[in-house]
Amino acid sequence: MAKVKEAFTMKYQGNKTAPIVEVSFSAGEEVEVVKEWKNDAYLVKKDNQVFNVPKKFLT
Repeated sequence: MAKVKEAFTMKYQGNKTAPIVEVSFSAGEEVEVVKEWKNDAYLVKKDNQVFNVPKKFLT
């Protein structure tokens, strides 16, 4: 688990026909990091949405 360092917003699309929605992350929110790269992390938000985000947003 990791925590969000600062609030930010990402875009999410569940599948090719689903609408694109903006998902907000709050400072202090816990997320599950599945994989990390040099500058990015692959994470899962509590409602099973997955994102690739810059690691600068996480602690």
